[in-house]
Amino acid sequence: MRNLLKKQIKKIIFGHKCDQETFICFLREGGAKIGEDVNFFSIEKCQIDTLNLHLLSIGNHVNIVSSMILTHDYSWSVIKGKYGEIAGNQRPVKLGNNIFVGAGSIILGGSVVEDNVIIGAHSVVSGLCERDSVYVGNPARKIMSLEEYQKKRQKRQFEEAKTFVRKWIDAHGTEPDEMKLHEYFYLFTKADSKLNPVFDEKLKLCGNYDQSMEYLKTHAPLFENYEEFLRACR
Repeated sequence: MRNLLKKQIKKIIFGHKCDQETFICFLREGGAKIGEDVNFFSIEKCQIDTLNLHLLSIGNHVNIVSSMILTHDYSWSVIKGKYGEIAGNQRPVKLGNNIFVGAGSIILGGSVVEDNVIIGAHSVVSGLCERDSVYVGNPARKIMSLEEYQKKRQKRQFEEAKTFVRKWIDAHGTEPDEMKLHEYFYLFTKADSKLNPVFDEKLKLCGNYDQSMEYLKTHAPLFENYEEFLRACR
C-alpha cells in the first residue's frame, strides 16, 4: 500500500516522467516507435520533442542518459520575422539498435544513428552516425570504430579494476565482495564455474546472453579466481 501511494504521488509530481514504463508508454501513445529494452536514465533531465512524436523512431537495446532529441526547429521564426514566410523545419530522427547516448547530448532533427553506435557525453548529432562507430563532439564526429573502442577498453580493464579495489579499501577498510566488480568479472571468472547471480544478470543485458556466454567460454580470464585477482590488486 505504501509503495502504491508513493508511486501515485510521484506520478502527480512528475507526470509521464514518473518512471520508465510510464514515459515509454507516453512516447508510444504519441506516435513514437520505441523498441524493446530502451532505457532513459535521469528521466527528469531527458527532453524529447513531444510536438512530433510520430517522427521519432528508436530501435532495441538503446540507452539514453539525460539527453535531448529534437524533431523540429523554430529557427524559421527569424525568416518569418524578416520576410513574412513560414518555412517549416520538421524532420524525423531515427535511432537504430544497440546504441548508447551519453549525458547532455543533443540529437537534432533529420539525424540517423545506425546500429552499434556510442555517442559521447555532450555531443551534438546532426546528420548520419555510421554503424559500429564512436562519435563525440560538437558537431559529433567519428573518432574510432567500435572494434577499436573495444580493444581500447580491453587494455584498460585490469588497471581500472585494480584502482576500483584500492579505492574501495581506502574508503571502507576492507576488500570488496566480488559482486562489486560486476563490470570486471571477466577478469576472474570461468564459464565452467558456478556463475554469481549478479554476473548472470549482466550477461542477460542487451538480449545476447548466449553470445556473452560463448565469449566467456572461449576467452580465458586473466586470473584463476577472485582471490588471485585481489592479490594482484594489493
